[in-house]
Amino acid sequence: HRVHWIWWLLALAVLAVVLWQVFEYGRQQGGYNSARTLARQMRVAAELHKKDAAIEKARAEAIRYRREAEIERQASRELQKQIMTSQERIAQLQTEVKMLKDLVSTGSGSLYVRDFHLEPVEGQSRRYRYRFTLVQLRENVPRTRGKLVMKLVGVSDKRKRKLDRSEFSPDGKKTVKLEFSNYHDVEGEVVLPQKFQPRELRIEFLPRNKELKKLEAVFPWSVKGAKRKE
Repeated sequence: HRVHWIWWLLALAVLAVVLWQVFEYGRQQGGYNSARTLARQMRVAAELHKKDAAIEKARAEAIRYRREAEIERQASRELQKQIMTSQERIAQLQTEVKMLKDLVSTGSGSLYVRDFHLEPVEGQSRRYRYRFTLVQLRENVPRTRGKLVMKLVGVSDKRKRKLDRSEFSPDGKKTVKLEFSNYHDVEGEVVLPQKFQPRELRIEFLPRNKELKKLEAVFPWSVKGAKRKE
């Protein structure tokens, strides 16, 4: 029996070899060339790789162009902001020049208030922050000494009312003593009493220097940005 199985296995092996040769012969007769087919597959793979690379390059360029376009838009927005800031500054300088000419022409003195700003304190109702610069122009006055007085004019219960600094300032001082050379930055806060509706803020500086005249400036109450009242 063992010999019988061995003969069967040999017969199957011979049959497999014959069938494989017949298959290869049929492929060759049909025009199939494995080497040529492999080369074609490699060329197709290479073309696909090139196209994938081209797609990635195009995608990278698209991203770069979008970034450049965004940078240009941002630069344009920044330029517009700078132009608007410059225009606002020019307007401020023109106002300041006019004010200086008025000071000279009227002989009202060499003291004036510059860059007055008023804004609300965030998160606190009826509380506001102000800042401005007090300027003295005369060169023959090395040190300016004096007293700053501020008054808030408005309406309360339909009646006109005037508040001293001590009535609206958190520090409770009625006046503030100042001493400076050419200019002094002033800032502080205003706490409005209940039912009081402000209309204007009056700033006075009473100099101790005999060469200087009293300063009086009036600013309308405007939280978005107060302008000097002419």
